[in-house]
Amino acid sequence: MQGGTESSRLSRLSASAPLDSLDEAPEANRRPRRARTALSFEMIPPRHDADEAKLTELIEGLAAYNPDYLAVTSSRRSGWLEGTAKFIERLSTTTNFPTIAHLACTAGTEEELSEWIRRLIDSGVRGFLALRGDLPEGEDHLPEGYLQYATQLLVLIREIEEENAYRLAAGKLALSVACYPSGHAESATPDLDLDVLLSKQRLGADFAITQLFFDAEDFLRFAQETRMAGVRIPIIPGIMPMTSLKRVERMGVLSGIEVPAHVRDAFEACSDAEEEYEVGMQMSTDIVQTLLDAGVGGLHIYTHNNLAVTADLLSRCGIEPK
Repeated sequence: MQGGTESSRLSRLSASAPLDSLDEAPEANRRPRRARTALSFEMIPPRHDADEAKLTELIEGLAAYNPDYLAVTSSRRSGWLEGTAKFIERLSTTTNFPTIAHLACTAGTEEELSEWIRRLIDSGVRGFLALRGDLPEGEDHLPEGYLQYATQLLVLIREIEEENAYRLAAGKLALSVACYPSGHAESATPDLDLDVLLSKQRLGADFAITQLFFDAEDFLRFAQETRMAGVRIPIIPGIMPMTSLKRVERMGVLSGIEVPAHVRDAFEACSDAEEEYEVGMQMSTDIVQTLLDAGVGGLHIYTHNNLAVTADLLSRCGIEPK
């Protein structure tokens, strides 16, 4: 019964999030604000004991929003996928929410990734966010034996999904991919970004989650362009609450995009950290409100494991715990 519940919830997410209304004309054809906003949250596995206590509160707090799924990151700092798998096991035993694991080509060889996919399915995961990951500094490709592109990772996950078809009750894993409203740092042209996203769709991606962006119109324009190019999978905006200039600059560097002048100027005009927080949260709220008013049906919140900030942003946007 549990597996069927997870599959239906992931299907509901896919059904609620498409932006097909943005196909041709910007304002006239946009849907009215939806009655229900699909919600998902990104979480980071604990790295030390202090994180453990905070994560218990975070899990309970996010559960009150009845999220459609929880996405768990992976990184070298959390032992790559070891920390991800253990955290997903914890979520699987303490909540009934579907979990999606971040999986990057950089985490290991193709053989190692195959074993990690199987381990994560054993942990209870029912979906993946397939990423290439950041290349080692000074390198233009990953070592021999590694998958070079997220598209290759999609193929591998689908192969292992077929291997586990009976365990999944003839269902399927939810496969998500990254997309870039402000452009990928390595893309020569915006058209290349669209071609890559179309390739991911053809190879079985079910939905896409955007990387960081600073203007709602960047997302709405990107969503319209993807539809015109033939992308039909849901494009879900990834939302990072902006709380300080330092945080925004760091996330801009990690995402490979420049902080816009109007965002930087707004923060630099603040006199203290409290004012920075208020200004940043208001900008974040304005972005979300604009998206919801345009008919966007889902939000993916980058929580940074901070329940207070996440809840504050959602409350400002009229989204309260159930």
